[in-house]
Amino acid sequence: KAVIVGGGYIGLELGAALRINNLDVTMVYPEPWCMPRLFTSGIAAFYEGYYANKGVKIIKGTVAVGFTSDSNGEVKEVHLKDGTVLEADIVVVGVGGRPLTTLFKGQVEEEKGGIKTDTFFKTSVPDVYAVGDVATFPLKLYNENRRVEHVDHARKSAEQAVKAIKASEEGKTVEVYDYLPFFYSR
Repeated sequence: KAVIVGGGYIGLELGAALRINNLDVTMVYPEPWCMPRLFTSGIAAFYEGYYANKGVKIIKGTVAVGFTSDSNGEVKEVHLKDGTVLEADIVVVGVGGRPLTTLFKGQVEEEKGGIKTDTFFKTSVPDVYAVGDVATFPLKLYNENRRVEHVDHARKSAEQAVKAIKASEEGKTVEVYDYLPFFYSR
C-alpha cells in the first residue's frame, strides 16, 4: 500500500507510476483539488476522475501529521489531521520546496518567495543576476511576476541571463524573456 502526500506534479506522477505497477495507492493533499497553482477546478476534476477510475483513492482537504513505524523503522501508517489513519508500506512526501534565498536577505529585492528580477534576470543589485527556481520574473503570458519551478525554465533563464550579459558588454540588446510554462506527463 502506497500513500502519496501531496497533490502536485510529483505526487501525480508517482501515484500514476505506482498504480500502473499494481500498488494500492492513496493520495492526500490539503488543497481543494490537485495542482491548484496550475489547474482550474474543472481541469483538476478531469484528472482526479481519471485517477479514481484507475483505482487511485484521493483524500483532499487534510494533511499528514505523523507516521507510525514498526520495530525495524519501516513505516506502517500515515496519520492525517482529520483523524484518519492509512495503512502504508510506502510513503512518498512530495510537497514541494521553497527556494533558498536566506543568504541574500536584505541584499536584493524579493517578491513572491523568490529574488525579483527583470526580463533579463537582473536583480535590484547592479551586475547581479538570479535564474531558475529562485528567480521571480515578469511572465509575459500572465502579465505578472512569477516563479517557475521547472528544469526547462532553469536552463532557459540561465541562457537569457548570459545573452543579456553578453549583449550589454557589446552595447547591444536582446529580446525580453517570453517563457511559456508547461508540465508534461505520460
